[in-house]
Amino acid sequence: MHDGHCRHLVREGHNENGKLVLVSSCGFWEMDNFDPLIVHMKAACKNMSREFAGALLRPQGGAIQVLLEMGVSLDDVFGAARESGRQLVQDGKMSADTLDTVSRELMPLDAYMQGANQRFQDELDKAEKS
Repeated sequence: MHDGHCRHLVREGHNENGKLVLVSSCGFWEMDNFDPLIVHMKAACKNMSREFAGALLRPQGGAIQVLLEMGVSLDDVFGAARESGRQLVQDGKMSADTLDTVSRELMPLDAYMQGANQRFQDELDKAEKS
């Protein structure tokens, strides 16, 4: 029992001050699609006596490959992802500005939806021909 609740014990030989970071991408456009996953991670951290050190989140994941193939630079996004890791190791936390850059908007919602719908329709058409 820990604070009146069943929890996992920290195993011998493991750091009692451990941290966990959520790294996740999502095919949907909006950031709130990560909310259930973040709630789950925070609960898991509590059960494992670990600090939830934050979340590196990338919505609109389906657009990344397409944009790269079109020659759009996403160097700021990838650079911020690397920087967040450096910050976590060096400072023990990731800055909000760096995390915001990782999850920044890649394209307007209407353009994203149009492209995603077209890709799904192409796949459905391809499956129908098979």
